Amino acid sequence: MSEEIANASVNVPRSMLASIVLNGVLGFSMLIAVLFCVGDNETILETPTGYPFMAIFLQATRSVGGSTAMAALVVILGVCATLAYVASSSRMTWSFARDHGLPFWWHLGKVEPRSSIPLVSIFTTMTLSCLLALINIGSSTAFNDIISLTINGLYSSYLLAASLLLYRRLTGGITAPTGNKSDPKIASEAASEGSQERNLTWGPFYVHGALGVVINVVGCVYMVVILFFSFWPPATPTTAKTMNYSVLVMGVVVSFSVIYYFASARMVYKGPIVEI
Repeated sequence: MSEEIANASVNVPRSMLASIVLNGVLGFSMLIAVLFCVGDNETILETPTGYPFMAIFLQATRSVGGSTAMAALVVILGVCATLAYVASSSRMTWSFARDHGLPFWWHLGKVEPRSSIPLVSIFTTMTLSCLLALINIGSSTAFNDIISLTINGLYSSYLLAASLLLYRRLTGGITAPTGNKSDPKIASEAASEGSQERNLTWGPFYVHGALGVVINVVGCVYMVVILFFSFWPPATPTTAKTMNYSVLVMGVVVSFSVIYYFASARMVYKGPIVEI
């Protein structure tokens, strides 16, 4: 989605940092408010609704109507977040298909000419999400394992990108752009030249020198720890219902990706398509 933002090399990092600060402050404030309103822990955990936050609302407001309204706000926020998830995931699907990196890329990479929207990737993402949600009807264990896979997948992708960035930093594989780094035109020209020469060029927004290396190292170590423990079961003793099968699902996804690449994708996928 960064391709649709003006001066993305500057505005996207600023938006990411601003969202972290804003959501961090609001989330911490909400956490303090919830902790102050928590009453009887046993009543909250044994609530017949199955959702402890609803019991917290009821204890705080002492009103069924008030707690219902507050719970409805959570549901509305969840719906809004789902729309954002569909938008981002469908755009990532479309961009990867445009680069010929997915099966059936010739269909997933299509853009509807009248609206300029990748309708095929949007409907594909929505359909797969709905089908995965139906798994919960048959087995909540399998559904929870698929949900937990989001942590494994996200942190695996973050670790891959951060480790490669760290490698490039240490080997001097990224060059500084010439001219004014804050000028988006100069940054775009430098990035274009770097992509043609198979070299990487820093954009106008990055951390210089040893501090950047330290940040990358800390980030990689943190993600390794989180990724390692994300495959563990939540409690012991472990049974068939409490076992964390996300390592199995992750292995299947990685195995399919490797087989697909060597069987087909390596003949059509040449890396990200740069359009400047």
